[in-house]
Amino acid sequence: MCGAHAAVRSLLAEMVQKYARPTVVDMEAGLEHLTRGTARAVDTMLIVIEPYYKSMETAARLHVLARELGVRHVYTIANKSRSTADEVALRQFCRQRSLDLMAVIPEDDTVQQADRVGMAPLDYDAAAPVVTRLGEVAQQLAQQ
Repeated sequence: MCGAHAAVRSLLAEMVQKYARPTVVDMEAGLEHLTRGTARAVDTMLIVIEPYYKSMETAARLHVLARELGVRHVYTIANKSRSTADEVALRQFCRQRSLDLMAVIPEDDTVQQADRVGMAPLDYDAAAPVVTRLGEVAQQLAQQ
């Protein structure tokens, strides 16, 4: 096993055992974290999916691997939905693959505008659609 993955896996396991509060870890896109067991101690996993074939197929594989590792709560977050057609396709894909779609996040220029000036979208425009929707996701997660 790769030393970096072993270290992260051990760190996550220790944090889960030692601290009784949620820990959020943003992992690199792809399957490697699951195939190497890095996310073994994870209780809840959010799989971010975009309205592209490769992204959707990868999300379906991630979901299966997460379940095999024993992750109790696996949710899908659809990101960068640009149109009603995108949202319909994402919802249909998730329904067909039994993926629990928690939210659809709209494509929002606020993200790029905030990035250009070195700010977080929340600080740039707290009322932006993307910020509002992500706030709703955070509330849903907090209620678990």
